[in-house]
Amino acid sequence: MDCDSGMASWDHHPSDGNSEDLEQNLRQSEEAREELARQLEEETRLKDLFQARVSQLESKLQDHEKRLRSLESKMTTLPEEPQPQQVVDVTENLVGQGQGEYEDSQGSDIREVKAGESSKFGLDPATIHGKLETQVDMDKGKILIKYNGDQEVVNTVGRFVGKSHTALGDVLISGGRMYWEVDVRKSNHYRIGVVSKTVKRDKWIGDTKKSWCIRNNDGEVSARHNYVDSGLRLVRNPPVIGVLLDYDSAKVQFFDADSGKHLQTYDVDVTEPLRPAFQVNDGYVVADSTVSPAKMEELLAAMDAAGDSIPDLTHETSFKTRFFNDRRLAALSKFIGKEWRQVASCLGLEKVQLDKLEINHPRDHSRQVLEGLSAWRLTMKDDGEMLAKLMASLQECSRSDLSEKIQEEHGQHGQTETEESENPS
Repeated sequence: MDCDSGMASWDHHPSDGNSEDLEQNLRQSEEAREELARQLEEETRLKDLFQARVSQLESKLQDHEKRLRSLESKMTTLPEEPQPQQVVDVTENLVGQGQGEYEDSQGSDIREVKAGESSKFGLDPATIHGKLETQVDMDKGKILIKYNGDQEVVNTVGRFVGKSHTALGDVLISGGRMYWEVDVRKSNHYRIGVVSKTVKRDKWIGDTKKSWCIRNNDGEVSARHNYVDSGLRLVRNPPVIGVLLDYDSAKVQFFDADSGKHLQTYDVDVTEPLRPAFQVNDGYVVADSTVSPAKMEELLAAMDAAGDSIPDLTHETSFKTRFFNDRRLAALSKFIGKEWRQVASCLGLEKVQLDKLEINHPRDHSRQVLEGLSAWRLTMKDDGEMLAKLMASLQECSRSDLSEKIQEEHGQHGQTETEESENPS
């Protein structure tokens, strides 16, 4: 056999079956390689994710350790079992007596205060809720109480807990009269008042038989005791609340200290001492216990001059016979358009009241105006005072046309009343 014939008989290419098997093996090998690459990529991703998570947890652990050290440091600075001071007979009962200190049955000091002398107080650290930040300047008698929702809470015996973000004054009042004021302009959610010595520490002020307060619930101010709200006739919310506790008469009275308006009077339980109470659920308030006793006497004199310690509601029944009756206010509300908020501001209504009217009646502008005017009418003495105030407000808001129309109707109303009185049927 020659070489050419031998080479010709040898086939350089595998059979068709062998070729297909080879291609299949190559494909499987490629798929296996791609799968291994995907698995490696996934393992790398999971490893990176795990390492990032570990780093986050280590960072959080360090933060918690710092907070824990900070809390431990604060705990070491707290006084042991602070005892509130006791105030006895802070007015007339102490005339002519000297000052001194005595020990009660529990060993705490009893502070004796002369008539006319201001009775400064601070806060009892053992009662302060963990979500409150406080600053006390005893020299000036100023107390700042601020809500801080991010603050860590450490509950101890005697401290307010839960959502009752409360602090009590470091005085026990068991006689005489005491007056203090609280600036509430920077809080839209507070309760200011007095509580009994044994008030429950997990209850909101005003939600027990042993607490009495003025509260602001998201802009709506009312008086509250034992879960019962008493509505207040307000043109504006009081910027400063005055609290006058007359222990001997078993009464607490609340005032708008800025205007001198009396807000509410409650009979209080004097079977045990009472304490100033401050609950702050938003922003901050500033209490002042150094207000001159003369201010207290001015408020009482103004209330006595009004003829009643409780707001007089009897004039409300006479609206039907007045010029500014319900029908006229309803008609007027349809003529006051987009300038309503400006008119209301001139009348003395507060923004929070107007906002609430819009929320209650979002698609009824006339109803908003009517309810706003009706609330304003409650604060006016008579039609004459209402007319003068309303005319000035309308003219200031460039509604002289409406002002002139009301004046004309008022003149006709007065003429009709005169004729009816001269010619009774």
